[in-house]
Amino acid sequence: MGSLKYMPRSGWLKLGIKIPESVAEHSFRTAIIAMILAAKHGEEVAFKACAAALLHDIHESRTMDLHKLAKNYVSVDEEKAKRDQKFLSFDFKDVEVFVQDADKLELAFQAVEYSQQIPDAIEFAKNLEFKTEEAKEIYKMLMEKRNPKWWKD
Repeated sequence: MGSLKYMPRSGWLKLGIKIPESVAEHSFRTAIIAMILAAKHGEEVAFKACAAALLHDIHESRTMDLHKLAKNYVSVDEEKAKRDQKFLSFDFKDVEVFVQDADKLELAFQAVEYSQQIPDAIEFAKNLEFKTEEAKEIYKMLMEKRNPKWWKD
């Protein structure tokens, strides 16, 4: 699992970000966002969503983080990597919607932040679709401001 701290998110490298976030950093912020999105459904659901988000990209410790362009040319069996990590056989289906929305929201936050360095980074945040009302609301506020410190308002 320690390797995820040193594994950069490859899409940001492709864009030209010199020191992009690691997979571990992405997973951590995704977990916090998932917990926030699920909070109104109770503590147990919020903590389960948080745990699921912490683990959502753990298979990348075996497969690496492949950006979308690379996936057009390389075939990786992510499901096999997940199955092979037998100790992670928890059932997270009931919180999957929070994790999926949190994953996209984290991408949007990171894109807004990186767009301060490379304006084209904002393209990663455009036209994302969310299932939860909480994620839709946060995304709308973020994209209206397009400011890494939007929350101050």
